[in-house]
Amino acid sequence: MPKYSSRILLLFLFVSAALSSRAQTHFGSPYSRYGIGDLFSQTNNTSFAMGGVNLAVRNPLAINYMNPASYTAFDTLSFIFEGGVTSKSINLKTDGLTQSSNYATLSHLLFGFPITKWWKMSAGLVPFSQTGYNIAETHLVDSIGSTQRLYEGSGGINQFYLGNGFKITKDLSFGFNVSYIFGTLNKSRSINYPDSIFIRSYRIVNSSTIGDFMFTYGLQYNKKIGKNMHLGIGAVFTNSVNLNATDQILAETYSLGSSGIVYIKDTIENKPDVKGKIVLPMSYGLGMMLMKDEQWMIAADYKYQNWSEYSYFGVKDSLKNSYQAALGFQFTPNSASVTNYAQRINYRFGMRYGKTYLQLRDNQLSEYAFSAGIGLPLNKTRSTVNLGVEFGRRGTTDKNLIQENFFKINLGVSVSELWFYRRKFE
Repeated sequence: MPKYSSRILLLFLFVSAALSSRAQTHFGSPYSRYGIGDLFSQTNNTSFAMGGVNLAVRNPLAINYMNPASYTAFDTLSFIFEGGVTSKSINLKTDGLTQSSNYATLSHLLFGFPITKWWKMSAGLVPFSQTGYNIAETHLVDSIGSTQRLYEGSGGINQFYLGNGFKITKDLSFGFNVSYIFGTLNKSRSINYPDSIFIRSYRIVNSSTIGDFMFTYGLQYNKKIGKNMHLGIGAVFTNSVNLNATDQILAETYSLGSSGIVYIKDTIENKPDVKGKIVLPMSYGLGMMLMKDEQWMIAADYKYQNWSEYSYFGVKDSLKNSYQAALGFQFTPNSASVTNYAQRINYRFGMRYGKTYLQLRDNQLSEYAFSAGIGLPLNKTRSTVNLGVEFGRRGTTDKNLIQENFFKINLGVSVSELWFYRRKFE
């Protein structure tokens, strides 16, 4: 009878990390003030270190939830668990100032399992977006003195999905994910007059709670070419969706005590239950992969999303259509080596470049990153410990904008067990 106590403990640790990380307020990027916040990279332990490529990738020992057609690669007798934690450090830079922040959060918690030889399923919890900023602007106004504007944001959106993958033919697979998007975004705007005792400070607080479904569809075509080569093509599509949301609006005047305590004076507006829609635009992606058995793999992806169609409670934002191109490579010297462990390690490299949905002062912000990592196989198992790093840049200091230099570390584990195998005893 196999012992699963260590794996249960591992699962408990990842669930605990998921709950605790989502309960914290993360102060990351001032750019998370726009839209639905900073979008999380949709990756797993493998694709993180390969520039985020995943649309054409198939792996029987890993869960590629970004393309649900990939679930058909699961072994018919295996149960797969995959989890990861990501730490991010950000250095914010303008023409005259620099500031740093960092945080850690769950990157994914995934499960995969077979139903039949041609039907496989997956379920998981992943972060979707995050808001975390604290911005202060101070100006001098004649006859009033110092005027301080404050912008604060917190919260985030999560994604729980249930996916199905179906083998259509020997080489062609189709899949879809049904995702529940949920979470709360908190944003506030304040104006203070610290030099005047006659003018009251004023703030507006918005709290938007989101909960609705989203659908993603995927295709993969994987063809063996030659003796030990495979060519893969993948595509995904997510339709535009009107997410149900409830907005709470509170506007009030207040005064600040000498110790910084807020004393509420008057409530100007209080709307606790405003129903509306948040329009998430459609997106699609295309990918290709070339692989030589278990020795090496190279893959490329292109992803696009129509953010010009985004709206919040019927109000359009100045967001632009975004795209990203990525290239990734994995190399394993000799996966069957018994005497040399280093030859069984998976070595990964990648890069990505794209335009974000942010356009500020006539400048659509770009983002690029380089990544690398390793997959460490555990002896006498089909499980792997994965470590990946990524460093990159978003934005520019031109026109008094903010440039972000970021560094990420991802630590994860992929566990594959023969839970559906019936042992025979003699």
